[in-house]
Amino acid sequence: MELKIDLYKEKKKSLFRVGLGILFFSTAITGIIVNYNKETLIPLMWFVYVILALSGIVQFVGGLGYPIDSLFGKAYIWINDEFISLKPSALRKEHLIKWNEIQTVDYKLNKFIIQKTDKTTVIIDLSKFEYMVSMKIKEVICDIGKQKMLICE
Repeated sequence: MELKIDLYKEKKKSLFRVGLGILFFSTAITGIIVNYNKETLIPLMWFVYVILALSGIVQFVGGLGYPIDSLFGKAYIWINDEFISLKPSALRKEHLIKWNEIQTVDYKLNKFIIQKTDKTTVIIDLSKFEYMVSMKIKEVICDIGKQKMLICE
């Protein structure tokens, strides 16, 4: 049994976000063009225009269905008969646990408590994932744990 999920797959397209992105970006560019030669423009306004333009770009790209988080790294779930590898977001550390290093697997209140053979404990919190994804993770880990004679409750 194997579970492999890319958490940064393409999202649903949103015409509203595309329009919002165009609105933000065009407002920022218009503000920069209108106020370019004015000496009274304070640096804070330049900062606001730049942030508004960047927000417009992020909204536009997100509206097209491309997750902006994927620019910073990968997020995935990969569970098979050899290891458990979970990385809930690009900025979080990967949990990589080999099945031959696991002594017991215990499921309690939306988290797995894994006791390794070197007496360390690893806690995998499933609340960081969507409900259906966390249910798939639970099902696969418990099935493989039962095959390998580990306890999974």
